[in-house]
Amino acid sequence: MSIIRWSVVLSIALLGFGYADAGDVIRLAEIRLQHHDMIYELNQYRLTIIDAGDDYTRVLVNDSEIATLRSAGYDVAILIEDYQAYKDDLFQRGFYRTYEQLYAVLDSFAAEHSNICRLDTIGFSIQGRALWAMRVTDNVQVEENEPEIRLAGNIHGDEHIGTEITLYFLRHLLTNYTILPEVQALVDSNEIWILPTLNPDGKVANTRRNMNYVDLNRDYGYFWDGWGGSPAPSSQIESQVVMQHLEDNNISLEYNYHSAAQYVNYPWDYHPADPADSQHIISLSETYATMANLVAINGYDWYQTPGSMQDYTIGTNGVLAWTIETMEPSSSSAIDQICFANREALMNVCEFAAWGITGIVRDSLTDSLLYARIEFTDPQRIDVYTDPLYGDFHKMIEPGTYELRISVNGYAPKSVSDVNVMSQSTVSIDEVLLIPDSTYHHAFKVVVNRYADHEEQANKTQPRHALGPVDSVWYSLGQSGYIVLDMGPNTPITDGPGDDFTIFEGDDGTAEGYQVYASNDWSGSWLSCGADTGTASFDLATAGMSEARYVRIIDDGNYTGGQHAGFDLDAIHVGQSTGIVKEQVLEIAPFVTSFYALPNPFQQLTRITFQITQVLSGEGAAVISIGIYDVTGRLVRNLTQVVNAGGTYGVIWSGDDDNNQKLPAGVYFAKTNTGADEQYEKIILLR
Repeated sequence: MSIIRWSVVLSIALLGFGYADAGDVIRLAEIRLQHHDMIYELNQYRLTIIDAGDDYTRVLVNDSEIATLRSAGYDVAILIEDYQAYKDDLFQRGFYRTYEQLYAVLDSFAAEHSNICRLDTIGFSIQGRALWAMRVTDNVQVEENEPEIRLAGNIHGDEHIGTEITLYFLRHLLTNYTILPEVQALVDSNEIWILPTLNPDGKVANTRRNMNYVDLNRDYGYFWDGWGGSPAPSSQIESQVVMQHLEDNNISLEYNYHSAAQYVNYPWDYHPADPADSQHIISLSETYATMANLVAINGYDWYQTPGSMQDYTIGTNGVLAWTIETMEPSSSSAIDQICFANREALMNVCEFAAWGITGIVRDSLTDSLLYARIEFTDPQRIDVYTDPLYGDFHKMIEPGTYELRISVNGYAPKSVSDVNVMSQSTVSIDEVLLIPDSTYHHAFKVVVNRYADHEEQANKTQPRHALGPVDSVWYSLGQSGYIVLDMGPNTPITDGPGDDFTIFEGDDGTAEGYQVYASNDWSGSWLSCGADTGTASFDLATAGMSEARYVRIIDDGNYTGGQHAGFDLDAIHVGQSTGIVKEQVLEIAPFVTSFYALPNPFQQLTRITFQITQVLSGEGAAVISIGIYDVTGRLVRNLTQVVNAGGTYGVIWSGDDDNNQKLPAGVYFAKTNTGADEQYEKIILLR
């Protein structure tokens, strides 16, 4: 998806806190707390929190905010009277590089080590300054099937240590490539991106925020909530540049460097629930923390931050991402010590980027590479995506045995079972071939979503639960919450006769209302497709559109409370309405747990037996459809079987088509279609 664009400012109700005028004097203050949980009560003031402990939090505030807090009964002590003057004094001592000096270093590196690095300008800031990205790999002009690592700094313009840490590591790679075997191995087997400043205007002005006075680490659109002066999800050009870089490059591992404390901060920042990959994330966090003399901490446990870069990176793309917090000393020796400690930690953890599961996804007929979603269904882990152009994926994952589901709109999904990952190793599922099937068309990717009012401790639904087909796992939007979903770069919803797509509601016992909008730009403008309650179908013609890539669903604001507040979005299915409501589908829809052909290959007169084990979610009988397709994707034989709950069933195929004509020898594909599940089996017919 094309992300880089100028900001679209939405009207939101700012509380007036954490959004001081740029001319206000900002002070560093400490608020004493009776217990740590009081820090979440402070969220109502939208303060710029930079640190927190068991009985305190440190905030950047103006005089008006200080007065408001004190009148509310908080104990507020001023630590630094003029925070900007303090940061200016620290920077002017000359131990941190300026923006111009940074470019000189990068340009010199690119010239001296052109065999293994390339300097790219990936976009520009509000004031027209370049955002640079240095690509380091052995074949620097060639895209290869290898993990990609991204190291970024200076998203807060006055936190310059991030620039120094990333440059220090970059210098280590470039100057030691021909000297140290471990450096050469790391560079040869990975693609490493160094983005030393994400906020160049803020770096020049020595301010935390960008020139629109927005805190960029509150601006990202994953559980965005308007903190830090952000007027809309992913509203700033700097955020959009970094997002586009993420879309263009299949990143597996990311570290983003800050300076406020001494932590390895891991997801989530917005919510207390741990990601599905939490065991691996915590283990890697502790590894980094031990080597860099830091402490591993969960972001939300430290303090809540909606709209952070780390949450966006992992939530939308499945990248394992961290925020590294270090001190920002004034002496060159102390800076060097911090850079060295983080360099050693990076040399260790970057090796892990290749440990896990890799593969390539292709079209079975044309052999073209596909932009695919890779789900980890058992045990559940966070989805990842293949490279949009090169079809490869690299999932960092802990040892274990996994079941994967690979899906692309316009193709039948495919499951891969018993993928066994050993310790400190990579397993490849090789090339996964998908068969074209236009009946498969659902929401493909999360773009942005709004953090909304719901019970934080209870609601653990995730936006990714709204992707793919109906599966009774849903995302609860929260009161007045919303989500924007990408239907796929090559598979927009197209207007046809009647309704064009159906919104399926998860069954939490309450039918809830919502509005639906469509656009060909993820940030709008949005055209209404209507409003409804529960599962309903919509016509794109209502919005006056012939096609639309993005769908925006907004809860109607009628708060129902509880664990699943707001509209519960299970799936979007593109296609003509069948008139069957979700409850009916779920009641008769079995799931195939085993599907195979015997014997295979077979000769002209040999029968093929399909053995199917299924489980109904309701009671009664259901019909399973089994289609036989040739290599062009053409349906040549349709078989059905009536089944009850549980059991094993079979149907017979004698190598003929629907007209009882014998088919030629070759490769065929059998597909089960239950209404809620699809499975494929490759069959070879001999003559």
